[in-house]
Amino acid sequence: MTKTLKYLVFSLFIILIMISCRSPKPVQNENKTQTVTITETLHDTIFKIAKDSSSYNALLECLNGKVILKNVIQAEPGRILKSPKVRLDSNKLQVDCDLKEHELYAHWKSKQVKDVQEKTITVTQFTNYLTFWQKVQIWLGRLLLLVLLFVIARILYKIYKPEWFK
Repeated sequence: MTKTLKYLVFSLFIILIMISCRSPKPVQNENKTQTVTITETLHDTIFKIAKDSSSYNALLECLNGKVILKNVIQAEPGRILKSPKVRLDSNKLQVDCDLKEHELYAHWKSKQVKDVQEKTITVTQFTNYLTFWQKVQIWLGRLLLLVLLFVIARILYKIYKPEWFK
């Protein structure tokens, strides 16, 4: 009989001790902010083409009152230009030097993505801690409560004497 009551009181005592040994933990609040910034820029440019030239040198001769090409001394093409086309028709000199149109213009888009994650952690700090004497008083109060419960249980046991304890 008394053994069961001792086990019951001892179990209650262990449960109370386990519950009461918890210390306050600081509360952490975490706020996250994510900002994505996309900057799109349109670029354009013009490419310059360097000067280019071609040359043609020839000797001319007059024969029966008409001018004729006697000897080509030099015909140099340029980097892009071909050698000039030279024609001599009835004392008329024609030199053709063709260059196809070169216009280089370019434009493009560039994207810059900037991802900013801002994390704010707020920790709550406790400023009012219990002193040693306050903790001793709390523990003595709990011990007194257990003794009081034990005394009340013992008095109730003596008064009622339940049959299931026999």
